[in-house]
Amino acid sequence: MRISPALLPESRDRDARAWICQIYSFYICHKNRLSLSAMDLDQIRALLAVACRGSISRAARDLYRTQPAVSLKLRALEEELGQRLLERRPRGVSLTAAGAVFRRRADAIVAQIEALTSELADLSARRAGHVSLGASDTVCLYLLPAVLKRFVRKYPGIDLRLHTQISRHVIELIQSDRIDLGIVTLPARAEGIRWRKLYDDRFVVVVPPRHRLAGRRRLRPAELAHDPIIHLKPETLTRAWIDASLEPHGLVGRVRMEVSTIEVIKKLVEVGLGISLLPEMSIAEEVRAGRLAAARLRGVPLARPMGLVYREGKYFSLALEAFIEELVRQTRVITRARLYRPRR
Repeated sequence: MRISPALLPESRDRDARAWICQIYSFYICHKNRLSLSAMDLDQIRALLAVACRGSISRAARDLYRTQPAVSLKLRALEEELGQRLLERRPRGVSLTAAGAVFRRRADAIVAQIEALTSELADLSARRAGHVSLGASDTVCLYLLPAVLKRFVRKYPGIDLRLHTQISRHVIELIQSDRIDLGIVTLPARAEGIRWRKLYDDRFVVVVPPRHRLAGRRRLRPAELAHDPIIHLKPETLTRAWIDASLEPHGLVGRVRMEVSTIEVIKKLVEVGLGISLLPEMSIAEEVRAGRLAAARLRGVPLARPMGLVYREGKYFSLALEAFIEELVRQTRVITRARLYRPRR
């Protein structure tokens, strides 16, 4: 007995559709001799998670399972295959030769099954499905709330999950196929990663509302020479980028305080303890309320490109395509809006 490819949803990978049909036909012909259960895919996922994390306990946390439960799945899988797949070590686990072969094949199997599941979900419930997104705290605080609010209102049936991580960790999550999309600082040079630019993250000089520079549209770097600067901590990538931009103008050494978050910096500037350079998007509310004033810095390129990243060969379900469309549309609206209105 064979199942016709015409009964499956139109796929972007015709070879994969034919391959799935062959597996299904084999199962129909041999189902009395196969010991298949609902746990089989869970066993495969457990092994892939352990291979990725190098630890059963960390894999269990990623899978939202207990460590004993994951260990049982792995043991059952090894017994069924008659092969040792993992080498237990004092600090973690590693794949045996058989485990490496299994992982290579299993990655492709899980990817094809997930693609098929997504396509079937699209057919049975238009715009249903799930989307997982990774982004930094700054993006999550100042860009995504408006985007997500409109998206959830428009597509209430889509399960949306958000992970806050720095750009490097977002890319790692995408490479391991643990999230669908990410918003990171460009360029995103990593194996198996594709990206497209979304917007420029423009930084501005932020001062207290009664500061001598408040109300100016643009400032020269020399005008900041006598003001103490409040910065993010030096180990952050944003701080390193700002320092590299300011160093030619002699402004790097005038740091009064170093803190962990943009929100703390805004409060310290507001009470008059110094000035800062912050993302234009992050201070819009305070400037409109008159609690802060902002201006652009003349002759200093304080804008960094931000982009949408995803895994090469990623299947884009209708839910994922709908989210990207809404993200691009709302990002364009937000970044083109005049975020602050300096006094003339």
